[in-house]
Amino acid sequence: MDLSMLSWRLRRKKRELSGYSRLRSIPNRELPRNLVDQECSVARTADREAIQRTLLEPTRRPLDHAPLFTTLLSTSKRGVVTLTLPDHGGQCVLVFTAPVRAVDYVDVLLSRGPSVQYFVSSPAGLFSLLSDSKATGIEFVALDQCPRCAISMITDTSSINSTSDLITLWSIVKSTQLARLELYLAYALNSARAGLFEIAREVAIEIVGHVSTEDPRPHLLLGQVAVVLSDDTLFREAKAFLHLLKFDAWERKLDQDALSGALDFEWPTFFAKLVHE
Repeated sequence: MDLSMLSWRLRRKKRELSGYSRLRSIPNRELPRNLVDQECSVARTADREAIQRTLLEPTRRPLDHAPLFTTLLSTSKRGVVTLTLPDHGGQCVLVFTAPVRAVDYVDVLLSRGPSVQYFVSSPAGLFSLLSDSKATGIEFVALDQCPRCAISMITDTSSINSTSDLITLWSIVKSTQLARLELYLAYALNSARAGLFEIAREVAIEIVGHVSTEDPRPHLLLGQVAVVLSDDTLFREAKAFLHLLKFDAWERKLDQDALSGALDFEWPTFFAKLVHE
């Protein structure tokens, strides 16, 4: 996603994401039992570890001074937006690994409060911010705090002694997300191919709400399922997400599928090319 374009969008005060009405009405869904069992298996741990190693390879490892994190800044208090930890009342800086995740958090939990600003920073920039925050008594950081459930990674900033520590923390969070994403997507896609469209829809909605808002695949799948189920609202919402996130080719693919009515529930050929390049 183009960060300069998103930075402009993030300065607007109104709700940024149109969202899914089904997700707003039911923020948390019960997942199929066999999907939960797969997620808890040893194989999933191995998948996560393999993804983490890939993310930290020299050609992929984020640079110290490249944009990587998004934090929330209060326009009224002129400081970072924090979360009060329920167990001991400590303050925690909210940090997100993708700008759209920060937007989603604000839309769900902070849209009725004072306006916020979004600050995209590098590992070096975030390390400096956390050091300054620690001096004011803020001793924890949360990466990708979910606005719909309690899932997050809370870390004591005393354990972060370098930008390398921040990048390692990022790799743990991202590899966990990506492993879940691929597992959930495979389950939703196989369900759709088997004609279990309601199950495919519910798992894909769970992906958007709790795993990855920024990936185009669950949005395309939701739009395709909407075509099968003649759900105009769901189709419009999926298309709106693809449009907002600038996934133009994916939006065109959804329009083509809706026009033809021929749905094979395969990812587009251009996605396959990107994967294998």
